[in-house]
Amino acid sequence: MNTDKKPIPYSYAFSFQEGMAHLIRKSGTGFINRNGELAAPCIYELAYSYSEGLAMVRKNGKCGFIDRSGNVVIPVEYDNADSFSDGLAGVCKDGRWGFIDKQGKLVIPYIYDGINLFSEGLCGVFKNGKAGVTDKQGNEVIPFVYEDVTDFNSGIAYACKDGYGGYIDTAGNVVIPFMYDCLTKGICKDGLICIAKDGKWGVLDRNGKETVPFIYDGMAGEFSEGLAVVKQNGKEGCIDTAGNIVIPFIYNSLHNFSEGLAAAKTGNNWGFINRDNKAVIPFVFESVYSFSEGLALVMEKGRNACFLDKSGEAIIVLKRSYTVFDYAKMVFLGFAVAALIFMLVRACI
Repeated sequence: MNTDKKPIPYSYAFSFQEGMAHLIRKSGTGFINRNGELAAPCIYELAYSYSEGLAMVRKNGKCGFIDRSGNVVIPVEYDNADSFSDGLAGVCKDGRWGFIDKQGKLVIPYIYDGINLFSEGLCGVFKNGKAGVTDKQGNEVIPFVYEDVTDFNSGIAYACKDGYGGYIDTAGNVVIPFMYDCLTKGICKDGLICIAKDGKWGVLDRNGKETVPFIYDGMAGEFSEGLAVVKQNGKEGCIDTAGNIVIPFIYNSLHNFSEGLAAAKTGNNWGFINRDNKAVIPFVFESVYSFSEGLALVMEKGRNACFLDKSGEAIIVLKRSYTVFDYAKMVFLGFAVAALIFMLVRACI
């Protein structure tokens, strides 16, 4: 890994989203841009990745939103907040959630116990221990009769009722009956759903027809670039939408394909493979993130990390700074060494 570039100090980092990467330092959390410049200072206690041009940040126990230049555009005054999606963001005051627009105007009042993200104009929300669905005007369009309702995708959403999972459409009609394992929450993508039944995973189409049998020990929550990660006998590989094995079951761990490559783990090391199961970036890393916006965050054994491009070149180099935990270990080690030296000296007297 080329480390000629000036390294950026960090304690932890995340993938690029909307041209910005979330960076954590001892001083707090902030963001760098693709040039490796600090675009939003590391002064926040918590931050979410950018979504729709804004990032949620927390400071002094309160939440607000900053733009891509690091300017606070929605005041840091909420008890809690979520990312923007579909033009709205959930915000919490006094234990109740509502929704604001990008000007910070409250468009749905603080009446919910919990919220999901808006998608396709609808959002699963929670009230009095039950989940229902609201639209962007605050109309409760699907009644509160479920244990959970997740984001809508391709016109349907996963819901949980009486301990079983199924799918409802935007009108609240049940399109796939409640007979699947709860909490699997498969996303309908390209008309297919990865879901579990009786502890085994398979694939349904949006009408509930089984397209891949329920034979796998584990499965990613969705297809990505026409492939889904599946697990069998302790190893992971990939199947296509017809259930054909495309990547054999030889990896200890495997991420979804993203931008033509998938992060894969063999032994204790991570690298990246293509759809032909060829290693295009060698298996030399301690941990990795998937490619996003042309770059992937990888961590070496030891303290350094970088954002690689698809040729394996280090575009942005990071050097981990000491965390509080690291400092405590150093202090403890220092005292231990000093004590050992003292005892050796005493023994020689």
